[in-house]
Amino acid sequence: MALLLIIVYEGLEWNWQVSSPRGWWTTLDAFVLALLGALAYFSVDRVLRMVEEREALKVQLGRAENELNEARQRQGTLLRISQMYLDASDEDEVVELALNLSRELLGARGASFVPLDENAQPLEARSMGEIPFTEARTWLEYLASPGVREACDVCQNREQLTHVCPLLKDAYQDTTGVYCIPLRRGEQDYGILNLFLPHSSGLDDEAQLLLRTLLDETTIALENVRMRQRAMIALHQLQKLREKTDLNGLLADLLVSLRETLEADYVLVSIQDGESGYQKTEVSIGVDIPENARHLINGILQSVLTSREPVLLESASGGVASAAGLHAMLAAPLVVQESSKDGPALGVILVASRRARAFGQRQLSILQMIAGQVSLVVQNVRLLAQLEYKTMIEERMRLAREIHDGLAQTLGFLKLKTAQMRTYLEQGEGDLLQEAVDTCYSVLEEAYQDARQAIDGLRISSKEGFGEWLQQTVDEFQEYTGMVVDLCDAEIAAGLPPEIQAQLIRIVQEALSNVRKHAKARQVEIDCQRVGEDMVMEIRDDGGGFYVEDVPGPSQHGLRGMRERAELIGADFQVISQPNQGTAVRIRLPLKEKERLV
Repeated sequence: MALLLIIVYEGLEWNWQVSSPRGWWTTLDAFVLALLGALAYFSVDRVLRMVEEREALKVQLGRAENELNEARQRQGTLLRISQMYLDASDEDEVVELALNLSRELLGARGASFVPLDENAQPLEARSMGEIPFTEARTWLEYLASPGVREACDVCQNREQLTHVCPLLKDAYQDTTGVYCIPLRRGEQDYGILNLFLPHSSGLDDEAQLLLRTLLDETTIALENVRMRQRAMIALHQLQKLREKTDLNGLLADLLVSLRETLEADYVLVSIQDGESGYQKTEVSIGVDIPENARHLINGILQSVLTSREPVLLESASGGVASAAGLHAMLAAPLVVQESSKDGPALGVILVASRRARAFGQRQLSILQMIAGQVSLVVQNVRLLAQLEYKTMIEERMRLAREIHDGLAQTLGFLKLKTAQMRTYLEQGEGDLLQEAVDTCYSVLEEAYQDARQAIDGLRISSKEGFGEWLQQTVDEFQEYTGMVVDLCDAEIAAGLPPEIQAQLIRIVQEALSNVRKHAKARQVEIDCQRVGEDMVMEIRDDGGGFYVEDVPGPSQHGLRGMRERAELIGADFQVISQPNQGTAVRIRLPLKEKERLV
C-alpha cells in the first residue's frame, strides 16, 4: 500500500509542480511522509500481533495435546484398574488391590479397610503402609466399633469425599490428611476405606475423580465377589440335592441359599404335578404374605408357568403390592431343555424384595441358572420315583414267579404226598408210609431253606458296604450247608450304586441256592475282579455239573431269575457247565457307565 502511494505521488508531483506554489508542495510532502509512517506502524503492529496469536495457538495446542495425553493415561489407568478388579478371585484380593491402588495412584502414605459382612457387622480389618497412630490395631478396632459404625450410617459427608471427619476426635483429633470413606452400593455397606495422605491440603479435582472411580470399582468388585460366592453356595446346595429324596426338604434348603444369594425378602418355588397339572408342591420362606397379595403372586406364577418366560418387576406398585410390602419381583420358569416347548413348565421360582429396584438383569440371570438346575433336580426326582415304582413292580413280579415256581409247586407236591400218606395209612402199608414221610420231611427242609434265603434276599444291605454284605451272605450259606466257600476280594464293587450292589447280591444268593440244591459240591469259589473296563464276578463250584440245554423246565426259574437281574443292571450273564466238571456263573458288568451313573 505504501509503495503504491509513493508511485502515485511521484507521478502527480511533476505535473503539479509547474502550476502550484512552492510552499504548498512542502506541506504536501510532510503529510505524505506522516501517512506513510502511520501505515508502517500499523503494519508492524499487525505482524507482531499475528506472531503473538501464533505463539498463543502453539501454547493452546501443546496444552490440548497434554490434556489428551493425560486423558489417555487416565483412560488407560481406569482400564487397568477395571481389569485388575475383574481378575480378582476373592474378597481378600479385592481389598488388597484397593489398598495398593490407593497408595500408588493417590500418593497415600498408608491405607486401611474395615470390611463389613452382609449384616453390616465388621470383619477383620486390613492395613497397608504407614498409619499415623501409635497403635494401628487400636485404630482399626475404633473404626469397627458399633458407635463409629452407627455414626457412619448417618454421616452427611460421605458423598463429598471430605477429609474433615467428625469421628477424628480424642486420640485422633490432631490427625491431618485423613480421608474416611464408607463404601456403599444401594442399601448394602461393604466397608470403610481410610487414606492417610502426606499433606493436609486434601485432594484436587482430578485426584478426587480418580478416587471416586477407585471406590466405585472396589464396591462393584466386592458386590460381584459376594454374589459369586452366594451363587456358588447355591450351586453347591443344588449338587447336594441329588443325595436326598425328600423334595420338600431339599427345596427348603435351596430357598434358604437362594434368599441369601439374591438378598431377597421372600422366595417361593411352585412345582406342578406331572400328571394332572394342578399345583401339588409349594414351598416358601421369608416374610408373611397377606391374603390379598396372593392374587398378585398367583397371577405371576400362572403367567410364567404358561408362557415359560421370566418376569422382572423392578418397581411393583398398586394397592396389592403395597399391602404385601414387596416392591420388586423376579420369576423364572422351571424348564428342562429337552422337554416339549408347547406345554407348561415344570414349575416357577419367584423371589421378591421390599426394596424397589432391588433386582436387575444380573440377578435375573442367576435366578434362571438356578431355575435350570432345579428343573433337572425335579425331573430327576420324578424319574427316580418312576424308576422305583417300576423296580418295585418288577421285583413283585419276580417274587410272584419265584413263589409260583418254587413254594407253590412245593406245596402242591406236599399236598399230593399227604393224600398218598392218607391212603397208605388206611391200607396199612407202613413201609410206603415211612418212605412218604421221609420224602415230605426232605422237601419241607428244602422249602425251609428256600424261605430263609428269600427272607435274607429281601433284607437291606449291610451298613459296612458291599464286601461286608457279601461276606454275611457267604457266612449264612456255610452255616446252612456246611460247605466251604472261598471268597476273594470284592471291593471293586464297593463303588457301584446301591441298586446294582443289591442285584449282584441277589444273583450270588440264587447261585448258592442252586449249588445247595443240585450241585452236590464240596467247595465254592466267589471271585470278583476288573478285566479291562468291565467287572467280572464268578461263582464256581466243584459239583457234578450239567448240560445247560438239558435243564428241565421247573428247574429253570432260578437261572431265569439270575438272567433277568443281570439284564436289569446292564450286565452280561453266562452259565458255564459240563457234567462232572462243575458249574460257573459269570456276570460281566461294564464299569464306565456305572461310574458315570454314580
